[in-house]
Amino acid sequence: MIEKIKNTDRSVLAVMCVGLAIIFFLAFNALINTAFTSSRLDLTQDKLFTLSDGTKKLLSTIDEPIDVRLYYSRRFNEIGPDIARHATRVTELLGEYERLSNGMIRFEVFDPEPFSPEEDLAVSDGLQGLPFDQSGELVYFGVAGTNSTDDTDSIGYLSPERGPFLEYDLTRLVHNLANPDKARITILSDLPLQGTKFDNYKEWLIVEGMKQFFDVQFIDREDKKIPEKTEVLVIAAVHTLNPSLTYAIDQFVMKGGRVLAFVDPFAESMALAGPQAGQLPPPGVGIGAMTPLLKSWGVEMPAGKFVANSDDAVRVGFPDPESGQQVAVDYVSWLTLVGDRFSKNDTVSGQLQRIVVSSAGAFLPTKESSIKFEPLIYTSKNSNLMDAFEIAQQPNPITLMKKFQSEDKSYPIAVRISGNIKSLYPDGPPKEVTKLDKDTASVDASHLSETKVPLNAILVGDADFLADRNWARVQEIAGQRLTMPQANNADFAINALDNLRGSQALVGLRGRGLSVRPFEIIKEMRQIADDKFRAREQELLNSISKIEKNIDELKREEQTTGVILTSAQQNEIDNFRVKMLDSRRDLRQVQRSLRNDVETLENRIRVVNIWAVPVVIAFIAILLAFVRRARRARFYRTALH
Repeated sequence: MIEKIKNTDRSVLAVMCVGLAIIFFLAFNALINTAFTSSRLDLTQDKLFTLSDGTKKLLSTIDEPIDVRLYYSRRFNEIGPDIARHATRVTELLGEYERLSNGMIRFEVFDPEPFSPEEDLAVSDGLQGLPFDQSGELVYFGVAGTNSTDDTDSIGYLSPERGPFLEYDLTRLVHNLANPDKARITILSDLPLQGTKFDNYKEWLIVEGMKQFFDVQFIDREDKKIPEKTEVLVIAAVHTLNPSLTYAIDQFVMKGGRVLAFVDPFAESMALAGPQAGQLPPPGVGIGAMTPLLKSWGVEMPAGKFVANSDDAVRVGFPDPESGQQVAVDYVSWLTLVGDRFSKNDTVSGQLQRIVVSSAGAFLPTKESSIKFEPLIYTSKNSNLMDAFEIAQQPNPITLMKKFQSEDKSYPIAVRISGNIKSLYPDGPPKEVTKLDKDTASVDASHLSETKVPLNAILVGDADFLADRNWARVQEIAGQRLTMPQANNADFAINALDNLRGSQALVGLRGRGLSVRPFEIIKEMRQIADDKFRAREQELLNSISKIEKNIDELKREEQTTGVILTSAQQNEIDNFRVKMLDSRRDLRQVQRSLRNDVETLENRIRVVNIWAVPVVIAFIAILLAFVRRARRARFYRTALH
């Protein structure tokens, strides 16, 4: 009887506990829904689901109404949960924009069904529908905005693939509507930034990105002046300049004009331009006429030298001259820079995660320089300056790697320079300019021999930095080019333009979407494996080379003298061949061991990453179960006594 009562009490207690748990759960959810409707827990390392300070600042300073319209066809939900989740995030994010804008943003959602007024509105806003099925029915998923002066901007398709960049895309749209007057940017370049006839004059993606924020215009190296109202001058791989334009650039800087320059000891992308298209340019054409200007600014680039680095080298496939098979080799001329290769003290580079460069040059202050020299992007100390002629014609990554020797020195490949400087023309305009200018007196009167406003320029030692292949891939969706960044090259360039003209609204936001999580342990272990086997590999290669030389000498002796080799000499050749075969076998084994060591390590790391988290969670769950069981037993013992 007593036992029956005990069991009954336990049952009642269990029901009461379950009931209380349900009540607590419902109350907690009610509290969350009422008090924290706009809050969410963001566990991503880069806080991709937390609005940046730049976005919040922009939203709080909007001083005119902006209407934002989200067009989302509900039929998209039938495609799959991914796009539905993305649509939910878009809706929540735009709702957050509306809340933080102090009533300046008015946000609406439309479902543009076929032949509806909402579809007409979507089309009038510049959105293009995507075919949903074979019937030809169109669906929409894009956003458009309008400000009080009827300026418009839109995102034709909010692709889930660009999910990590969603905040940037939406903030860019709001920024453009809140600031319709764009700053003027002038570009001077020998690169085919506006495309060529071979690609139907399709602009480089970096130019498209610039045009989203700035009034972009181009000038030719034969021009003689910088256009009026130019806030920032972009110079990219200019080989030659006429005296008038060189002087114009000098005076532009003296009067406070800002410069973003891309100079290059070996501008590979110039192979895409001009009558010599398809041929690699000679070294030095990417620096060219900039050399005297750079010197007057207090910096120089070692002539004909590029920065080689084995830590950050891009691994490429290349045919092994011994086996004829493709082997993986570090191409020390192409670098992928991540992590601690960027200055965190400068807003232009502070948010960067990955930069890709091709045969970049290094900047050094001149001996006479008094400017402030701040590296923004730099290599590791495992670097060296190598001759650009090594990669100018039919570059061989294997040979280049063998010639590479670390100087134990880091080199800056992007820098900010600032301070007061003197003109390249301290004695006034050059004679070539005064001869061409009809109003020579006005030229002389406006001449400045030193800076009126301190110099502020950003220099990048690689013009290929701008090329599409180095930072992005493109998808065509509904006639729209969808850019998927693979590196932060464009972010850096546009950040630099924003910063140089004095705007910081989007600088801290760019680069957040690109997530780079390299296996640093693998990288270190790969380097250890390389060091372990490379010496043996080189030893075997030298041995093979000596054996081949000995065989060639014996055969040459036979051919020269006409005397048939003795049996002893023939045996010596045979022995040499046996040694060579043994050495080749050992070499293959060394190379195989190198590859196996790295692959084994990578597999081990993958297993750990795949299973570590579940194992930890399972352990915690078991531990909590034991604790809960112990507490329950202790509770019942107390209740019975």
